[in-house]
Amino acid sequence: MALSSANLNDHLYSTNLALSDLFNNHTFAHDPSGLVPLIDSWVPYLQNSTSSVTTTAAAALSQLKQYVQSGDRANASALLQTLGEQASKSAGNIHEAVGTHLHNGLGDQMRHLGQLLIMASGNLRGYVAK
Repeated sequence: MALSSANLNDHLYSTNLALSDLFNNHTFAHDPSGLVPLIDSWVPYLQNSTSSVTTTAAAALSQLKQYVQSGDRANASALLQTLGEQASKSAGNIHEAVGTHLHNGLGDQMRHLGQLLIMASGNLRGYVAK
């Protein structure tokens, strides 16, 4: 299943909203399992790509799912940090504007995703340190 620019933007937008909701319920650090459905929504799109970047991202998300399901918060936090940094870096290379959202560029959505993933990493890291 391939993503076009328009439905990629929509999927990123809905993912960002879901992540924001997940973090705002104040239980994420105690129970990060809410990430699993979001991971499951992305892996099929990414692993069926011909791009090594996206297939590598799919493998990283599969690893993140394993960390979350096994309760390995330290490694989940580290991987979320890495994924967030990668999403933020890639955002600078994406300049296509699509969709009708307030911040409708794919780069904007990727940048926001990166920020959310880094925030999730910090939330888990803070919980691990306690």
